[in-house]
Amino acid sequence: MAKYFSPQEFIKCNPSCRIEQMNPEFLELLDEVRETAGIPLVLNSAFRTKSYEQMKGRSGNSAHTRGLAVDIRCKSHENRFRIIQAAILCGVRRIGIGKTFIHLDVDKSLPQSVIWDYYD
Repeated sequence: MAKYFSPQEFIKCNPSCRIEQMNPEFLELLDEVRETAGIPLVLNSAFRTKSYEQMKGRSGNSAHTRGLAVDIRCKSHENRFRIIQAAILCGVRRIGIGKTFIHLDVDKSLPQSVIWDYYD
């Protein structure tokens, strides 16, 4: 299903999920991002249920609930640049930047060509 991502990586996500819950085209794009970045992409979070999102005080309309988003662990400035550069080169148009992760999603139902941060 994915070249660089195994089913076990999705089970380790918080919350745990299954690779089958992810959009297959998005997984192909993640493989392309990983290859372009030239570094491993360790997933913190992938698919989330609407009820999980709401339990966390969110709307439940996240791209995560449609299998169209991941949060990638990232703790160095160099890797942050490589991941973001690769994502943009591969066509990702929704990027969130946190202190220890990068959010990538391709949900076309949400605003496009945006980068935001989670620093507040």
